[in-house]
Amino acid sequence: MTERIVRPSTLLTADSPARERRLRLSLAIASGLLFAFAFPPIPGGLTAFVALLPLLFLMERMPSAAAVFRWSYLTFLIGNGGTIWWISGWWGEDPWLKAAGVAVNLVHPVFFILPMLLHYVVRKRLGPIAATASFPFLWTTWEWLVQLQELSFPWLVLANTQTYDLENIQFIAWTGAFGLTFWIALINALLFLMTRQLLAARWNLHMPAAWITAACILALLLLPKLHSAIVMHEELPENGEVRIGIIQPNVNPYQKWAEGDTPLQKLHQLIAVYDSLAVRKPDLVLLPETAIPFRILQHSYADEWTWLRTHVDSVGVPLLAGFPHTVFYDDPETAPSSARRIRDSRLRYHDFNSAMLILPGERIPQIYHKSKLTPLSERIPYLDALPFMQDALNWGVGISNWGVGNDTTVFSLGSVRASTDIWAMICYETLYPSFVAGFAERGADVFAVITNDGWFGNSSGPYQLMQYTVLRAVENRRAVARCANNGISCFIDPYGRVSKRTDLYTRTGIIADLPLISEKTFYTRHGDWFPLGAGVVSGFILLFSLISWYYRK
Repeated sequence: MTERIVRPSTLLTADSPARERRLRLSLAIASGLLFAFAFPPIPGGLTAFVALLPLLFLMERMPSAAAVFRWSYLTFLIGNGGTIWWISGWWGEDPWLKAAGVAVNLVHPVFFILPMLLHYVVRKRLGPIAATASFPFLWTTWEWLVQLQELSFPWLVLANTQTYDLENIQFIAWTGAFGLTFWIALINALLFLMTRQLLAARWNLHMPAAWITAACILALLLLPKLHSAIVMHEELPENGEVRIGIIQPNVNPYQKWAEGDTPLQKLHQLIAVYDSLAVRKPDLVLLPETAIPFRILQHSYADEWTWLRTHVDSVGVPLLAGFPHTVFYDDPETAPSSARRIRDSRLRYHDFNSAMLILPGERIPQIYHKSKLTPLSERIPYLDALPFMQDALNWGVGISNWGVGNDTTVFSLGSVRASTDIWAMICYETLYPSFVAGFAERGADVFAVITNDGWFGNSSGPYQLMQYTVLRAVENRRAVARCANNGISCFIDPYGRVSKRTDLYTRTGIIADLPLISEKTFYTRHGDWFPLGAGVVSGFILLFSLISWYYRK
């Protein structure tokens, strides 16, 4: 069935169904490509400020919600494909990872349709100007709400496009990354409004409305730079420094779980680089996510654990490493429904993707369990409500179906350096602003990241996840030590400046002195106040739209 042609009085009229379809397709492709080109590793993120412009013109041509659904999906299918094409792990050997990646690329664009449907509702009830004014609020609210649930994949939020231009982003210490999203969406909306009105001959360049809109756009572009120029020359209140060493072991992530070397041999290979860094007297050495690829704290690995702890004691340098940690539940009635069963036993258990801090002279390590898990790749979403899906996730490597941690652990270096509290986020957790801010609020005065990005080869993926960490540093004014198995490892200062960046697929170690900062930013103290406010405004807009529809009906 052919969609009826909508001829908006603004721009881009088409005189036949075929030309209309070509015009819509051109707008969808343009918006999708501009969206994809805004994300790392392409520097600058400049296309983000116009990426939604063709989409807004496209939405003006939509005759129905079904058309909005179809054309929005196509736009963001192109945008997602151009940005996260690598997620299917084409370099690897695991079929589940490939299948999960394909599913994400096909399903994730659906989430972008909701704000466009709401924009369509507002435009239909209140008119195009009101819809344009509401767009930044609707988009920001949507980005915020989507990242709160277990299916969330907040990889492509607009804020993530600006991580190279530090002069644009320092204000997120007040608003968080969602303030950055609102800023980008607002510039897109104002550019759309001005272009729409000029091309429709409702405005001309001599009218006050055009000048005011242009002045607003210019102010929005310049004010963050002015703020950053002031802030980045201020001295932060430091409480001393901590020297952190990073080990990038460059172990093949598909082979480290395989049989071959014994667990003790694997430990010896990792600790060789630890020893080489330890002679430079760091306060802490980092190993990446699941660097120890076996359950070292279980009784069956008592010899390996004793050897590692004794070695750290003798060297005298704390070690923070990723490892799988198994927690057993004696009472099946109180165990989470997603916990696995041990055959012919009442015992149930969870495996957690974990980090532990081993301090010299202390027998018991401090442990943190990863709380934010990649949907489908690391865990079936809502598995506690759907326990029959327990065996649906079967990786060919590693441990599948990680448990969800509820830890609030901030590691303390204790007697080694009493003033240092450090939190180690694990890989994907880097994407969650308020989650990360919660650990700064609980006392972390420096951040670490341990990750394993080697699943995705020499693609955009490792560069993107590294760059997104910049936002977490700026939001909380915390220095970050990023330790990646195959790279990219680096240090990031509280203003987002990256130093000692390593190359992908190199075995190396780096070391740096990072500032300790206990002062909390406005965002650290108050969290997602900005998107919550945008959500309230969006709610009033939608409510007013419904009331308007009711009275018109």
